Amino acid sequence: MATKRLQQPQRSLKEAFLVICEGETERNYVDFLRICYHSPIRIVSRVAGQNVSQQLINRHVEQLKLGKYDKITSFLMYDMDVEEVNHRFSKCKAILLLSNPCVEQWFLLHAADGKEPMSSEAVITALKSSDPVWKQYKKGTLTFPQQSFLWQNRGKAIVRAKVMEPLANPSSSVYILLEKLEESLQRTSVQAP
Repeated sequence: MATKRLQQPQRSLKEAFLVICEGETERNYVDFLRICYHSPIRIVSRVAGQNVSQQLINRHVEQLKLGKYDKITSFLMYDMDVEEVNHRFSKCKAILLLSNPCVEQWFLLHAADGKEPMSSEAVITALKSSDPVWKQYKKGTLTFPQQSFLWQNRGKAIVRAKVMEPLANPSSSVYILLEKLEESLQRTSVQAP
């Protein structure tokens, strides 16, 4: 006598973005994006400092996975002003969101083109003078007016970043994360009934 098997409901693919950040500035920015995009994709930020490695990425991915069908896309959001960390990126399987010299270069691109090489300190000085909203900027924090400025001018920043030479000073590939978030929103809106 044959037994009837209950049909298991098909498990839908769960997707998450893991963004390993160098510091609090990057983490605060990623957390801000998570709120703005209202994405069905889970966006998790982790601060790793200069201890980035494939082993660290793997450990965080395993912590996020709920099932074997989950898809976790890993990103590294780092400044390129610390030379000893830069060589580790090539050994990591993750999408690189690098800013040269620092993440403030990405913020500056929301206000102005950046064409001349600068030090991290010079970028922060240029950011503070680029628009009144940045005058009181402090590393590690983003005020509501600064977040609003970043959101309203993200399209300009993406266009400006895409024409820069990758990894050169100045440059930023943070725009890749925004494009991936936009793609995920388009995918889910197409799939919705």
